[in-house]
Amino acid sequence: MEEKKETKVAKNVSSGAEKVERIEKNVKTQKPQSQATQKTVSKKVVTEKKEEKEPAVEKKTEKENERAQARVAAALKKKEEKAMRAEERAKAKAKRMQEKERRAKMTAAERKAEAAKLKAERKERMEKRLAERKAKAEKKRAERKAKAAKRAAERKEMQEKRKAAMEARQRERAHQKANRSQEKSKNKQKQNARKKERKENRGGNKGYGGWLAAVISLGAVTLGLTTAVTVGAIEMRDMQNNTMTGVQSTTYELIGIMEHVDDDLDRARISASSVQQERILTDLLVQARLAELDLEKLPINGEADRNLTSFINKVGAVSERMLSKLRRGEALSEEDENTLQSLYETNHAMRQMLDEYASKMTDKDIMSFMKKGEGVFSDMVKGLENLTLEENRAALEGKMQGAGMKRATPPSKEESGGSPKIDTAQAEELCLRYFSDYKITEFQCVGETVARGYAAYNVQGYDDKGTLLFAEIDYNGGELIRFDYYEPCEGETFDMKNAETIAQNFLEKLGYEDMTAVRTRENGTDVDFSFVYETDGVVYYPDTVRVKVCRSRGVVTGFDASKYLQNHENREEVQTGVTMAEAQAKLRKGLEVECSRLAVVKAKGGERAAYEFLCSYMDEKYLIYTDAVSGEEIAILNIKNL
Repeated sequence: MEEKKETKVAKNVSSGAEKVERIEKNVKTQKPQSQATQKTVSKKVVTEKKEEKEPAVEKKTEKENERAQARVAAALKKKEEKAMRAEERAKAKAKRMQEKERRAKMTAAERKAEAAKLKAERKERMEKRLAERKAKAEKKRAERKAKAAKRAAERKEMQEKRKAAMEARQRERAHQKANRSQEKSKNKQKQNARKKERKENRGGNKGYGGWLAAVISLGAVTLGLTTAVTVGAIEMRDMQNNTMTGVQSTTYELIGIMEHVDDDLDRARISASSVQQERILTDLLVQARLAELDLEKLPINGEADRNLTSFINKVGAVSERMLSKLRRGEALSEEDENTLQSLYETNHAMRQMLDEYASKMTDKDIMSFMKKGEGVFSDMVKGLENLTLEENRAALEGKMQGAGMKRATPPSKEESGGSPKIDTAQAEELCLRYFSDYKITEFQCVGETVARGYAAYNVQGYDDKGTLLFAEIDYNGGELIRFDYYEPCEGETFDMKNAETIAQNFLEKLGYEDMTAVRTRENGTDVDFSFVYETDGVVYYPDTVRVKVCRSRGVVTGFDASKYLQNHENREEVQTGVTMAEAQAKLRKGLEVECSRLAVVKAKGGERAAYEFLCSYMDEKYLIYTDAVSGEEIAILNIKNL
């Protein structure tokens, strides 16, 4: 091995001089190997590389074989599934053919008997489920009431304890004060006695001892009475302060709610999106119910309360009606937009008035209203009442189309479907017959309604309590199209089953037969029923009649048969293209079908036959409609939204 020295030369270009730097390194050089040794090493390296490549090739081949086997298995599985589906279709087709042959062999009486049997079974299942739901709802309602009663009792007990503790403290303070006063009186009495002794010893005036003792005793008694009166005055003042605080907080809470109502009406009247409108109207309905609760807490008279509450109820009713319209897929009409604009103007004026009075109202004004019914608070209530009276009067006049004013122009022959067949006197007589149980002795025709497709007389009457009943009577047949009975409803004397019986009896009195209740909606103590025409096991949703029943008095307070009168006719037998089982098989997997029936629903092109399935899925219930001809799914409704 040899050592070599290397020398590097670096040039400094900037200075122009050369700088030589010697760097010595010991470089070890090895002698070259022989050629035989090199060949042996090369052969060894090549052999090792080949050994490394062989496992990789084997792994790649195994993976390709596995993938090929997987493809073959998938193809076989797909072929088997296809064969199974073909077999299932063949079985279903054979079953349909058998069913068709069986129905072809049946007589009309047998088909009718089978339809009646199916109808009875469905009705029994529906009644059973309805009873279970009602029992469950009643149980939950009872539990909620029990919890609420328990909480109320606890709050009442706590308030009584606090009140008793406060009274005890007040009595203790009064007793201590009376003791101190008595001690002072005794000390004074002793001083007077000593003065008397000194006077007697000095030979002063005599004979005043008894009089002085009587005066001192009378003073002590008077002091005790004053103490008792003081305690009573303190308690009375605390009660008045609590009441005044409650009225004040309720007033400010009402102002905040009316601001929400104002904002919702403002947005609803300009919104063009059905989704946004539904969201706004839902919040508006909630705010209206909260405002109604606050109005009940204010110490105002019955007339003012009715006038203010009627406007809030109207806001809630309009919101509810428009929500139902949007949920059915319909758009708000120009009349709906005008109604929202009118409600907004009235509510905006109410809000401005509330803000104005709230800025200058004091505790003294509230106390003056509570004691004498006078002052700023009274002026505010009267102003709000006048605003709502104008709105209610305008709404009623609009509905009556000029009640007490000039009569509407009679409809043309094309508009009313022919010349009038009854006059105003006959319309009034028909109302006496329709409402014979309402204690109304006289009806008066106050106007006429001319709408697209129908024309009607507007008739009104008052019962013995002065409550208004407003009805529309058809020009041609004298049918009752709709009516509203405006008496407020409070309390739940009748349960849901009795309320449905009351509605059914009312329909039978008017001549409506084969009607089935398909929808129920509670609105406080009122309940709305939707009845549809049913025959041969088929329900016809276009032939709908709505009936509202007051559960406190057990009377019908609202009715609307306009859809039934427009759509009802003698129809042919419903034609189907698929069976109910086939339509049910197309539903989403995981849905539990509770019951089903054949129905006729309203469509853009007219009426449409559909299968109606009541299904449950993840604690929710849905009504799913599929086309009875094609089996196509056409609508899904959540039960809680109905």
